[in-house]
Amino acid sequence: MSRRRTLAAALAALLAAPAVSHAQEAPDGLAGLLLRFFSPTNPVVLQAAPDPFSHAAHFVSQPNAQETLRQLNRGIASQLSTFPLGSSSAGFTYTFDPELGVFNRSTETFGPVFSERPLTAGKGKFSFGATQLHATYDSFEGQDLKGGDIKLYLIHQDVNEDGSHLEPALWFEGDIIEAALSIDLKNDTTVLYANYGVGDRFDLGVAIPYQRLDMTARIDARIEHLATAPDPFVVHTFPDNEGDDASFLESGSAEGIGDVVLRGKYNFFRGTGTSVAAALDLRLPTGDTDDLLGAGATQAKLSVIAARVASKRFSPRIAAGYTYSSGGADFVGELPDEINYSAGFDAALHSRLTLTADFLGRTLLDADRLVVRERVFDNVLRTDPTIRQTTRTSTETTTGNLNLMLGSAGIKVNPAGRLLLMINVLFALGDSGLQDEITPVFGLEYSF
Repeated sequence: MSRRRTLAAALAALLAAPAVSHAQEAPDGLAGLLLRFFSPTNPVVLQAAPDPFSHAAHFVSQPNAQETLRQLNRGIASQLSTFPLGSSSAGFTYTFDPELGVFNRSTETFGPVFSERPLTAGKGKFSFGATQLHATYDSFEGQDLKGGDIKLYLIHQDVNEDGSHLEPALWFEGDIIEAALSIDLKNDTTVLYANYGVGDRFDLGVAIPYQRLDMTARIDARIEHLATAPDPFVVHTFPDNEGDDASFLESGSAEGIGDVVLRGKYNFFRGTGTSVAAALDLRLPTGDTDDLLGAGATQAKLSVIAARVASKRFSPRIAAGYTYSSGGADFVGELPDEINYSAGFDAALHSRLTLTADFLGRTLLDADRLVVRERVFDNVLRTDPTIRQTTRTSTETTTGNLNLMLGSAGIKVNPAGRLLLMINVLFALGDSGLQDEITPVFGLEYSF
């Protein structure tokens, strides 16, 4: 008789529980692609077998799972839209000799691809060019994006709202769902840029990125019958296939102009062996935030750049700066300030060939991050009130400094006149943030 009362109470609770989701509606475009997995229009739902005792919508839109996806979305959006666009330094730089009344080449090297050097183009000198970058992102915070390393866990709705899943009459609340997320993210960026020597020591420039993003995301969900496995009365299953496994797919693409960067550089010190400049980069919120083409924030990067110029054939350089951020799209939040730093060199292997290499670093201050932590789930069986514990590794949110480090290496070739061809690769150093192991970059530049 006691067993019948227990079963009756459980079934009554199932029928009385509301089958609704309290998730926020996901935004349109690529910005909402990940969030649509747990939105009211596309929830991860279950049903109980056999009917008519329907048990739908009891594993939907868990706040911690949705917040993890929201944070992952923020990280992807902010790091895509603030990715380095390349150097504003002209490949051909000149200084004016007042005694002879002519411009002379400042150096025989053609400069960096992604960092900066203090030398300016020279008064009245104009250059323009384009670079093409193709990135296929491999990892986020050290977790394989394509391999399903990012795992979320959905817990059962708390039917009687007692704050636990340990009520013997509601033992079925102890089941969980493991949701493994895989993301295939590709980014093709074409950057059009121009640089003009306003004065002998002062340059102005602009960089306009045009991006195409392709994203496919899949959640492979699996029911873990921690509480109901030995029980014949309540069996959680996914709709349609009535099994323990189901996959949910979202995909989309977008293209358009990203966040435009305006640049200025003043070469305030020229010594016999050292040159120093101050630079300002102003990144404007021109990209469409709904499609991850922009972050919706204005950023101003102030930096100091120094280089040894004692030899015209070899020039080491360093730079340090600070980026002030203001604003951000709703789904990104306020972008953090950054500390920026770089070091590298140019080497003229031939009068028409320069080897260039750099270390590029960014530290995002008090940024939202994802970490992997152990999570413990409690449950009881219908016939045994003993509390059992199961430990799983879950992805969760936290706050802290984020170090993004890249290496850059390539060559610049001068085939004729003042035309430069560039072949370069960016490669990940460390596993923090959004990373592509190898990113090829090609470009060309022409100077007048």
